[in-house]
Amino acid sequence: MLVEDDVALRDIYTSRFEAEGYDVAVAADGEQALTVAVKEKPDLILLDIMMPKISGFDVLDILRNTPETKTTKIIVMSALSQTADIEKGKSLGADEYMVKSQVTLSEVVDRAKEVLGRPARQAQTEAQ
Repeated sequence: MLVEDDVALRDIYTSRFEAEGYDVAVAADGEQALTVAVKEKPDLILLDIMMPKISGFDVLDILRNTPETKTTKIIVMSALSQTADIEKGKSLGADEYMVKSQVTLSEVVDRAKEVLGRPARQAQTEAQ
Protein backbone atom coordinates (compact mmCIF):
# COMPACT_ATOMS: atom_id res chain seq x y z
CA MET A 1 0.00 0.00 0.00
CA LEU A 2 1.25 3.46 -0.91
CA VAL A 3 0.24 6.51 1.13
CA GLU A 4 1.33 9.64 -0.71
CA ASP A 5 -0.45 12.95 -1.31
CA ASP A 6 1.76 14.00 -4.25
CA VAL A 7 -0.05 12.66 -7.34
CA ALA A 8 3.08 12.45 -9.51
CA LEU A 9 5.06 10.52 -6.88
CA ARG A 10 2.08 8.27 -6.17
CA ASP A 11 1.78 7.43 -9.87
CA ILE A 12 5.52 6.79 -10.30
CA TYR A 13 5.76 4.52 -7.25
CA THR A 14 2.55 2.69 -8.13
CA SER A 15 3.74 2.02 -11.68
CA ARG A 16 7.12 0.76 -10.53
CA PHE A 17 5.74 -1.56 -7.86
CA GLU A 18 3.12 -2.92 -10.26
CA ALA A 19 5.90 -3.55 -12.80
CA GLU A 20 7.66 -5.56 -10.06
CA GLY A 21 4.54 -7.71 -9.72
CA TYR A 22 2.96 -6.14 -6.64
CA ASP A 23 -0.71 -5.26 -6.20
CA VAL A 24 -0.78 -1.67 -4.99
CA ALA A 25 -3.54 -0.02 -2.99
CA VAL A 26 -3.20 3.74 -2.68
CA ALA A 27 -4.29 6.47 -0.30
CA ALA A 28 -3.92 10.22 -0.81
CA ASP A 29 -4.20 11.37 2.80
CA GLY A 30 -3.95 10.09 6.34
CA GLU A 31 -7.66 9.54 6.81
CA GLN A 32 -7.92 7.48 3.64
CA ALA A 33 -4.76 5.57 4.65
CA LEU A 34 -6.38 4.31 7.84
CA THR A 35 -9.54 3.20 6.04
CA VAL A 36 -7.68 1.41 3.23
CA ALA A 37 -5.14 -0.21 5.58
CA VAL A 38 -7.80 -1.78 7.81
CA LYS A 39 -9.87 -2.90 4.80
CA GLU A 40 -7.03 -4.24 2.60
CA LYS A 41 -4.63 -5.47 5.32
CA PRO A 42 -1.55 -4.91 3.11
CA ASP A 43 1.73 -6.75 3.65
CA LEU A 44 3.62 -3.44 3.49
CA ILE A 45 2.75 0.24 3.76
CA LEU A 46 4.92 2.98 2.29
CA LEU A 47 3.87 5.96 4.38
CA ASP A 48 4.47 9.66 3.74
CA ILE A 49 4.58 11.89 6.82
CA MET A 50 3.48 15.33 5.63
CA MET A 51 -0.09 14.73 4.46
CA PRO A 52 -3.49 16.38 4.65
CA LYS A 53 -6.13 15.49 7.24
CA ILE A 54 -4.01 13.21 9.48
CA SER A 55 -0.21 13.34 9.59
CA GLY A 56 1.83 10.28 8.79
CA PHE A 57 3.16 10.18 12.36
CA ASP A 58 -0.41 10.00 13.68
CA VAL A 59 -1.32 7.38 11.05
CA LEU A 60 1.71 5.31 12.08
CA ASP A 61 0.75 5.54 15.74
CA ILE A 62 -2.86 4.55 15.02
CA LEU A 63 -1.84 1.65 12.75
CA ARG A 64 0.50 0.27 15.42
CA ASN A 65 -2.35 0.40 17.95
CA THR A 66 -4.99 -1.18 15.68
CA PRO A 67 -5.29 -4.98 15.92
CA GLU A 68 -5.67 -5.46 12.12
CA THR A 69 -2.50 -3.52 11.31
CA LYS A 70 -0.26 -3.69 14.38
CA THR A 71 2.17 -6.13 12.73
CA THR A 72 2.00 -4.73 9.18
CA LYS A 73 5.42 -3.77 7.82
CA ILE A 74 5.67 0.02 7.48
CA ILE A 75 8.34 2.04 5.69
CA VAL A 76 8.16 5.76 6.29
CA MET A 77 9.06 7.77 3.19
CA SER A 78 9.43 11.43 4.06
CA ALA A 79 11.07 14.68 3.11
CA LEU A 80 11.66 15.19 6.84
CA SER A 81 15.32 14.38 7.40
CA GLN A 82 16.01 15.73 10.90
CA THR A 83 17.32 13.19 13.39
CA ALA A 84 14.37 13.94 15.70
CA ASP A 85 11.89 13.09 12.91
CA ILE A 86 13.67 9.84 12.07
CA GLU A 87 13.79 8.86 15.75
CA LYS A 88 10.10 9.72 16.15
CA GLY A 89 9.17 7.52 13.18
CA LYS A 90 11.15 4.61 14.55
CA SER A 91 9.84 5.08 18.09
CA LEU A 92 6.28 4.98 16.74
CA GLY A 93 7.02 1.61 15.14
CA ALA A 94 8.27 2.20 11.59
CA ASP A 95 10.26 -0.75 10.27
CA GLU A 96 12.33 1.63 8.15
CA TYR A 97 12.59 5.40 7.70
CA MET A 98 13.78 6.65 4.32
CA VAL A 99 14.38 10.27 3.36
CA LYS A 100 12.92 10.83 -0.12
CA SER A 101 15.77 13.08 -1.30
CA GLN A 102 18.37 10.49 -0.31
CA VAL A 103 17.03 7.42 -2.11
CA THR A 104 16.26 6.39 -5.66
CA LEU A 105 13.11 4.61 -6.77
CA SER A 106 15.12 1.41 -7.23
CA GLU A 107 16.48 1.67 -3.68
CA VAL A 108 12.94 2.04 -2.32
CA VAL A 109 11.82 -1.07 -4.21
CA ASP A 110 14.85 -3.02 -2.99
CA ARG A 111 14.26 -1.94 0.62
CA ALA A 112 10.58 -2.90 0.36
CA LYS A 113 11.58 -6.37 -0.82
CA GLU A 114 14.03 -6.70 2.07
CA VAL A 115 11.45 -5.60 4.65
CA LEU A 116 9.05 -8.15 3.21
CA GLY A 117 11.73 -10.81 3.72
CA ARG A 118 12.61 -11.14 0.09
CA PRO A 119 16.08 -9.70 -0.63
CA ALA A 120 16.36 -7.73 -3.85
CA ARG A 121 18.93 -10.11 -5.35
CA GLN A 122 16.66 -13.09 -4.66
CA ALA A 123 13.68 -11.31 -6.18
CA GLN A 124 15.63 -10.40 -9.30
CA THR A 125 16.84 -14.00 -9.68
CA GLU A 126 13.30 -15.35 -9.34
CA ALA A 127 12.02 -12.87 -11.92
CA GLN A 128 14.46 -14.11 -14.58
